Amino acid sequence: MKKTATNVRRYLIISSMLTLVVSAAGCGSGGGERPGSNGGTAGTPDTTASGGVVGSGGTTVNPVTSGGATGTGGASTVPTLACTPGFQPAAPLITDFSATTWNGTTGKFGTTGNVTGSLFTYSSTGSTMQSMIDNNAENLVLYGSVVAPGGYAGGGLSFDQCINTSVYTGVQFTLGGTTSGCTLKLQVQTFDEKPVDQGGGCAASCYVLPSVTLTSIASPSTPTTVHFSDLTGGLPATAAGIEKEIIGLQWQFESPPPVGDGGQPNCTGISLTIDSVSFVSI
Repeated sequence: MKKTATNVRRYLIISSMLTLVVSAAGCGSGGGERPGSNGGTAGTPDTTASGGVVGSGGTTVNPVTSGGATGTGGASTVPTLACTPGFQPAAPLITDFSATTWNGTTGKFGTTGNVTGSLFTYSSTGSTMQSMIDNNAENLVLYGSVVAPGGYAGGGLSFDQCINTSVYTGVQFTLGGTTSGCTLKLQVQTFDEKPVDQGGGCAASCYVLPSVTLTSIASPSTPTTVHFSDLTGGLPATAAGIEKEIIGLQWQFESPPPVGDGGQPNCTGISLTIDSVSFVSI
């Protein structure tokens, strides 16, 4: 066909229409967004960190996984976690972030036949939290800042299975680095406090998790042990109930108490290392 001016204009118009159709068809990814307790969204994974997955920090309280942002093309369905009878780990170790129990390519921790799962981070508005696997030290690093008053941020391990155990009585881990003055809590995610639309059993006022305040950070070579009987708040209310429906662990940083009349301070420069996370039966 002879390329006249009229034909060129027709070609450009048709090409533009095809481009619009293709672009519209590609909208929305239907990713894995995980809402937290106030209807917010969790941090987005980022693979730019050395050795692991970094969460960008969301604006929610205690989201279940980091997940990606849900695309405009639709929402994903999350199956209900099975806690009856639940999963009994074959061994106490959850992860030590070595090549044996951490896969940097998939961003997953654990081993087949034992607990497996993903990392996540979260934060209140104005606060930040990210996570990184240090391949040299073989540990998890949580770093960021908390903005007062009432600020919080944190991160941890989201399990692929609901743990139901009568063998283990608590969890153990090592800590290092600094909380930069923040109050640090270990919180145990439970089926009763996870929203129904995320596979849990909570219909309202969710993510009020059983927790304990960690008063100090010992040497990274000294394990910290938390028994389920040490936890308070949230549901289940007893150690026997908690151990039957564990779906994750998280370390939460909160604005420290006010100092005199000076108001509640910020805590910046948080850099906490976590390693050798396991169940214990002592």
